[in-house]
Amino acid sequence: MLESIINTSLYKNLNLEKNLLHSYLFYSSDAELNNIIALFFAKTLLCNSHTANDNCDACRQFDAKTHPDLTVLKQDSIKVEDVSKIIAKLNTLPISADKKVFVILNADTVNEISQNKLLKSLEEPNSSNIFILTTTKTDKILNTVMSRLNKIFVPSLQLHDKKIIADELKKQNIDISQYVNSNFTLTEMINLVNNSNFQNTITDIFNIFQNLNTTSDIPRVVSSLNLNDKSIFFSHLQDIVLSCIKNDYSKYDKALIDLINAKFPKKALIKSLPFIEDAYKKQMANVNFYYILDNLLFNMLKEKFLCK
Repeated sequence: MLESIINTSLYKNLNLEKNLLHSYLFYSSDAELNNIIALFFAKTLLCNSHTANDNCDACRQFDAKTHPDLTVLKQDSIKVEDVSKIIAKLNTLPISADKKVFVILNADTVNEISQNKLLKSLEEPNSSNIFILTTTKTDKILNTVMSRLNKIFVPSLQLHDKKIIADELKKQNIDISQYVNSNFTLTEMINLVNNSNFQNTITDIFNIFQNLNTTSDIPRVVSSLNLNDKSIFFSHLQDIVLSCIKNDYSKYDKALIDLINAKFPKKALIKSLPFIEDAYKKQMANVNFYYILDNLLFNMLKEKFLCK
């Protein structure tokens, strides 16, 4: 799998084959894209011909997740014991490849203790080891760790590259082809086809604006929501409001954008953005979600009436 990634202009422009280093950090706001590029790079390192063309035993082992010189960590929270398993392998020789490759996807989930355990390995690298990390939150990675990594920003996908990756994902029964002409990130496209919570959240936001007219509507509107995944609510609300401000129909249904624009002056939407950002921060601080949403909707309606 993934063999066509080498044909994308994005991957070619990264020039990863030149001056091989001992540690890399792929970062951008698109988690799935970071991870796909990182895994493909890892595959090229282990491939017998370094092309990841799936024509060798190493590539087949990579796809089967059985390559003896590959370690991949991808969890919601990477624990100390996970990092300890990596450290235990650092001073052993590669079994079948030139290098041992350690991939830590979404490295911002590695806690501070575990990052410090990794630090010595990054400070005093073994020539047979290569670390590949990804993140969407560079601020969650210790400065001491960041300073030891070769940082590579992953730019947004262009249409040609989206089509190549869409074809690759289709081999894994993930069909994002209907969204390749949109401005969705790869993460958003995959969520749309894999995660019903994504669509449910969009429906919830539509229902809020459809039924919200005055502050007296807030309790009824909030209590009627499904809210299957509260963790993504405010980030999508912010994105939708930005789409309304820009009259951008490329990501969300036209009916939703037109509905919000009909009810809220653009000036009110612009003034609401700091309230949405504050709501997201409060949610991250574990403030009660319904309390946050009530206050946000009150403030948005206040801006609406002030802008009349």
